[in-house]
Amino acid sequence: MLLLSNGCSHTAGAELEYPQQGDCYDKAWPKHLSYSLGYEHINLSMSGASTNRIVRTTYEFIYNWIKQGKSFKDLLVIIMWSGIHRTEIYVDESHSYNYDNNWTPMVVGNDIRNKKQFSSSLYYYYKSWTANMTGYQASCDFYIAVANLQNLLHRYGIKYLFIDAANSGLNTRDSRLDPYRIHIDKRYYEGFDDPKNCYTTLCNKTNQKIAQGSIDSGFNSHYDADAHIWYAKHIEKIIYERNIL
Repeated sequence: MLLLSNGCSHTAGAELEYPQQGDCYDKAWPKHLSYSLGYEHINLSMSGASTNRIVRTTYEFIYNWIKQGKSFKDLLVIIMWSGIHRTEIYVDESHSYNYDNNWTPMVVGNDIRNKKQFSSSLYYYYKSWTANMTGYQASCDFYIAVANLQNLLHRYGIKYLFIDAANSGLNTRDSRLDPYRIHIDKRYYEGFDDPKNCYTTLCNKTNQKIAQGSIDSGFNSHYDADAHIWYAKHIEKIIYERNIL
């Protein structure tokens, strides 16, 4: 049996050991969960990952699973969705921030760092995207992406659970989003449209501590090793309560 996890820095275990650490998979909550379940584990997460990357890399993994002739009965997928104001772009040009097989992450608010690391053409694209992206469009894209991956998992009968990393800024009261939101299967989406149940809110509510590495970097947003252990137990409880296995 295999647990496949995917998400952003909160799933990758960012800054658990040192400031600005991109990942620490061996100490992140999916690893603890896999131990408790008795599953092997693969973590596709990456700091700064967008919804686009989560869907893309999960598609790629499932494609390879099919090519290898493996049974979907042996697979559990847990997705921790990232913020909605993120994307990625595939680039052929060479620049210093190209590290994900030519896919470059873009996050609203990283202007200074991106100006230093992006090529001029890529930085122009980033500035244009941030200037024109609206919360409504980002929300539409998010719901469509979630339904897209959900339908793929349903098609192959793959066991899965969706959760949220943080309050991503979705306007859950905007009726214009109903045509997209209505297709999400809430049975397998813990805390759907409810920011009170996202990872960071729950950690804060239960007085979990920020990792020292995150304090030292100034991010103050990534939780420590004990929080990851606590959250793994929290997710395991949900898995059994919802009869996902």
